[in-house]
Amino acid sequence: MSSSPFDPSAAGDEESLRRFLEEVFGGQLPPGALDGVDLSELARQANLPTDPAQLRAAAAQMQHMFADAGEGPVNWKLGHDLARQTAAGSVQIPGAPEPTGTPGDPSPTPQQISALTEAGHVAALWLDPQTAIDMPARSLDVWSRGTWVVRTKDRWQSIVEPVAQYMSGAIGDALAAQMEQMPMAMPGADPRSMMERMGGTMFGVQFGHAIGSLAREETGTTDLSLPLGPDGTPALVAANVDDLIRGNELDEAAARIFLAAREIAHTALFSAVPWLPRQLFGAIEDYARGITLDLDALDEMVRGLDMSDPQAIAQSSPQGMFVFTRRASQERALEELATTLALVEAWVDHVVSHALEGKLPGLDAMREVIRRRRASGGPAEQMLASVVGIELRPRRVREALSWWESVLATEGIEGRDRVWEHPDLLPSADVLSGEPQAPQADEEAGEAAAAVAEVDFDAELEALLSGEGADAAPREDMQGRIAADADSAGADGASADDRADERGDDDATNAAQESRSSEDAVGEDGTSADGASDDTAGDGSDDGGTGDDSAR
Repeated sequence: MSSSPFDPSAAGDEESLRRFLEEVFGGQLPPGALDGVDLSELARQANLPTDPAQLRAAAAQMQHMFADAGEGPVNWKLGHDLARQTAAGSVQIPGAPEPTGTPGDPSPTPQQISALTEAGHVAALWLDPQTAIDMPARSLDVWSRGTWVVRTKDRWQSIVEPVAQYMSGAIGDALAAQMEQMPMAMPGADPRSMMERMGGTMFGVQFGHAIGSLAREETGTTDLSLPLGPDGTPALVAANVDDLIRGNELDEAAARIFLAAREIAHTALFSAVPWLPRQLFGAIEDYARGITLDLDALDEMVRGLDMSDPQAIAQSSPQGMFVFTRRASQERALEELATTLALVEAWVDHVVSHALEGKLPGLDAMREVIRRRRASGGPAEQMLASVVGIELRPRRVREALSWWESVLATEGIEGRDRVWEHPDLLPSADVLSGEPQAPQADEEAGEAAAAVAEVDFDAELEALLSGEGADAAPREDMQGRIAADADSAGADGASADDRADERGDDDATNAAQESRSSEDAVGEDGTSADGASDDTAGDGSDDGGTGDDSAR
């Protein structure tokens, strides 16, 4: 591209640029929108070429890109074609290593179909006693990589379209904000509409690469613990199964049964629990709904954007071009997604290992292979994790596996699988991580709860029934009041009546005096009839008269 700016005095340059803008925007610019605009300055800001021939070529490319965008946030025609080419190994993700494994996209041989179909029958037979969930009615299908792309397309649309839609909107809004701050803005231009048209191609390229690469990596339709295939149809990709067996030196017959069992268990679970796929896909959309952009990072990207190279723009990675910020609601959605995926993966691992234990050689080695694949992931999974947020956490999966084992030990097979009846029965991420689940309370409520938790109710009940501690139990007096025990008495051993008199409780004093008879009055020697000291009467005289006065 020429680095010299447009010459404002050159009528040919001005006219070439005007035609370029009108063609690029496809008639969306209102009449007179470019009148009075310094097109040379606009071209300089947009890094547009100065050569009219280059402008015409760039305009033609932009028009072609927009024309093929189709309807919706993703150009699925472009994405599908690119996925097929990537699955066959003819193209690859930019920057990714060369494709490995079986070259091309071979169709399954009759021997592969027979071996995998038989493995599916054996796996279903061994799985059935270990779960209360019905096995799929359909037999295991055997696919090529291209068939995997075609048969999972509908599911991918429901997964990535919400993300692409909200990303395009966020990018368009951010571009509009940036253009408002530019010293030269183009009247009538709608960055959001332009981004929606350009984004369809950009996302078609990105997801086409990712889906095609997954078609070379995944052995079945549920390796990501997402239901990607048609409902109720377990399937394995013959070429990828053979690559996994050879790459890890596994026993062929045992590995086929193991992989078939995992695929069938996943499919059975998703078929028996209809709310589960909805919750998984809903979490992805909840994440996408809150997408926002880092405007400072976008400003750096806009400065280096070469508008004369639309193919480079379309092939740029969204996660490389834009820095997205996550809100609290998005973090919660991703946490819910990761936890549910971990519970699905752990349940399948748990059921399959119980079903195949003692029946297959090298079972632990095959489980370890799956754990390593899940922990590392391939280029396609890493792309999806950075764009969509789909990720399985090995630590969380191990914890979920322990949780399922504990439920089986206490509830049995029926009770374990009843957990899937409602999403509220599933444990949260905090439960799996072992963090305390008690609701937040104030300090006093927390101390009271701790005190109650320390009480041994069985011991207390046994003591009550045996009469232990009866002497120390509180009792009522004649007036229905709780009588004081020895511990609550004063240091001088004073009675309740004494303390009542000392407090000036006239009612208590009068009640105590009326209970005495006239014969119990204080004698000449200073003692009462029952031998009590005259201190009480004396004290009483200070407050309201002596006991003799009461008797009289």
